[in-house]
Amino acid sequence: MKMFKPLSLLLVAAFALSACAAPPAPAPTQPAQPEAPAQPTPAKKIKVGLVTDVGSLDDRSFNASAWEGVQRAVKDFGVEAKAIESKQPTDYIKNIQTFVNEGYDLIITVGFLMGDDTRKAAEMYPDQKFAIVDVGYFDEKAPKNVMGLLFAEDQSGFLAGVVAGLMTKSNVVGGVYGLAIPPVCRFRKGYENGVKFVNPNARILGVYQGPADGTPFNNPQWGAARARDQMNEGADIIFSAGGTTGNGGLEEIAKAQGVLGIGVDQDQFFTLSENVQKILLTSAMKRVDQSTYLAVKSVVEGTFQGGNRIFDITNDGIGLAPFHNLESQVPDSVRQKIKEVTAGLKDGSIKTGLEGVANPCE
Repeated sequence: MKMFKPLSLLLVAAFALSACAAPPAPAPTQPAQPEAPAQPTPAKKIKVGLVTDVGSLDDRSFNASAWEGVQRAVKDFGVEAKAIESKQPTDYIKNIQTFVNEGYDLIITVGFLMGDDTRKAAEMYPDQKFAIVDVGYFDEKAPKNVMGLLFAEDQSGFLAGVVAGLMTKSNVVGGVYGLAIPPVCRFRKGYENGVKFVNPNARILGVYQGPADGTPFNNPQWGAARARDQMNEGADIIFSAGGTTGNGGLEEIAKAQGVLGIGVDQDQFFTLSENVQKILLTSAMKRVDQSTYLAVKSVVEGTFQGGNRIFDITNDGIGLAPFHNLESQVPDSVRQKIKEVTAGLKDGSIKTGLEGVANPCE
């Protein structure tokens, strides 16, 4: 048995040495990588489509003003915008449908004549947001997805009439108008009532463009001819209100001597020719640009609501443009009267005569 003792001592020593040895290094591991941050979903870009009436987008008046408001919203809010011009009434529903099919968030239709087709589209697509200029829906079945953008044109026209009634030298004033639809009728009757308010003895001429008188709101030759007719009858101030039809009247006035014109919708001093600037007394403004801008803003901010919104003298929705080049020809007494009438219209002490009138064309 003694012969095995050296071997056993060797085994014990080997075991002891192995117990004292450093443990094997663990296999290297990759450092933990931080999780990639979740990428935010890009905000959906709001798309706004505008459909004009049969007047062109560059009419330098009504449609142009509506588009100007949308363009301002593009700059301020980063929305995407596109306009489609209607060449004839049968284009209305087709053009609206184009924007519906392309998934536009807000469709703005411009003009009284588009009221029926806008309503049909709104009823067909109740989740689509619409806004329409110059139309309001007041009945019990009024679509809840349409914002009606309405204006007190009679107030703006009344102020223009005050200016004309005080500034005329011949005591004859005129008016060349687009189709006899409610917004145009409010302009005309407000203007005529304003003239009478300050000059009851003035003779007032006026003519609407009829259905047979070429493209509605887009016949400058007709407008020029009617302005010429009124100048031949002695009118020395003419309110020319009817898109490019009215612009034709103002261009014709600019060819005459001693006759002044009044523009419409926006400050047309900035949109018409230098010749017209020389004879443009003022413009009866309605802030179509502000109305379309605010409609887009409501969609951007998530506050859009259907229903009718009125732009009038109390919220700067209408007003008179500056006298510009004719500033020196307007007496202080006229300026003072304009201030008085403006204050009276605001507090209700002066009436245009169209308050509460549902159909001013009757």
